[in-house]
Amino acid sequence: MPIGRRNNTRKKVILAGIQGLIIGVVGVLLFGLILNLANDKKAESEEAETTTPKDEGEKVETTAEVEAKSLPFQAKQYGMFTSKESAMAFIGSQPSLAKASIFQVDNQFFVWSDLYVTTIPTQEAEVLPTFIKSLYVTTNGCNDPKVIKVMELIQQENLSKNFFESIEKKEEYPDDLMQIVKAISAFSEVPSVMRSHIFSHYVATNNCLKLNF
Repeated sequence: MPIGRRNNTRKKVILAGIQGLIIGVVGVLLFGLILNLANDKKAESEEAETTTPKDEGEKVETTAEVEAKSLPFQAKQYGMFTSKESAMAFIGSQPSLAKASIFQVDNQFFVWSDLYVTTIPTQEAEVLPTFIKSLYVTTNGCNDPKVIKVMELIQQENLSKNFFESIEKKEEYPDDLMQIVKAISAFSEVPSVMRSHIFSHYVATNNCLKLNF
């Protein structure tokens, strides 16, 4: 074989070896880069998982805020009926219950004459059997802030016509509040009676208010 051809063949072999080496090095570098990217993504995923308790903490705080919207009351109860007609008939047959209200909870109808917050006066002897029933109203589902505010407002102890008239920002409460107060005060200004009828009105007209025992 001529010497020129032998040298060319040797050069080709050397070049092929160098190319193979370069390709191998580049391949290793690419593999290392891909591996690093995968590790970075895994680290980010683990960091996201590590922050999960913080999110759960925010959920717990939100739940606490929701639970804080449950307002407690104490009702003076005279009876429970399976229909509104029966409750109305019972009130109609008892002159002493002329100022009582009917409250619906699910499919039950309760006759309550007074609604208290914390102070419950000494109960006098009555002809009809009665007892104090603990309950609370939940405003969680209410989107109208006026409804929530009126429920918070009647948590005040000494309700009266003058009390409602002295409210500075009446626009923050339901538009019919003062009309309701005027109608109730025409036959009673006893705080527990006023609270009962105001409560009854807004519970009946706002499905977002939920009563629970």
